[in-house]
Amino acid sequence: MTHTLLLRFAAPQQSWGSTELADRNSEPLPTRSGVIGMLAAALGAERGAWPEWLWAADIWARVDRKGALSSDFHTVGLPAAGVQNIRSRHRKVTGGRGKANFIVPVGNGGGWAVGGGTMVTVRQYLADAEFLVAISHDEEARVAELAHAARNPVFMTYLGRKSFAPTFPFHLGVREGDPRAILSALPTRAKGASRLSLHHLLGDQNFAVETVQPPTMTTLEGWAA
Repeated sequence: MTHTLLLRFAAPQQSWGSTELADRNSEPLPTRSGVIGMLAAALGAERGAWPEWLWAADIWARVDRKGALSSDFHTVGLPAAGVQNIRSRHRKVTGGRGKANFIVPVGNGGGWAVGGGTMVTVRQYLADAEFLVAISHDEEARVAELAHAARNPVFMTYLGRKSFAPTFPFHLGVREGDPRAILSALPTRAKGASRLSLHHLLGDQNFAVETVQPPTMTTLEGWAA
């Protein structure tokens, strides 16, 4: 029997970028790499050292609330002289040499040195979206491991960016059945939704596999496991 971990991705803001550019766009639903990265963080894996078995996870997502795409305007400029001195002293105390250089990474392996002007970026995010994410694995023990990590994360779980923490309930427990069947039957709170889109997360740009019509309920009572 297949076992599936259920997580609820809902928050005032979340962002699922598929490109590394100065302007950080968001996909309209969670990306496979974003979900795997969140699970790796919960397991305590360091960046670049994610468990190989994690890539074999089967991940599905149901869109209960699409949310609205919004953009946040950012500027990055040279800090005040006092801040520069504090950072330079901290650099020296921690073993660094010279003054802090205030280099901002631009996502292509290079950097932009602050000092000659102002860097302008636009960060896109999803506001008030809600997704139900179902995760299974050929090895049942791995699902139990992920469930424990999601409930007791080593590194904080967040929805695409470190400031976007999920709202309660996040962990919906482990259920018997495959992800597709579970997401087709699990009740939704979506108001006036006749059919909800179901996505198989195979890459970072996903299209709906089908639409489903689960039963409707007005509260989240009994969801968290």
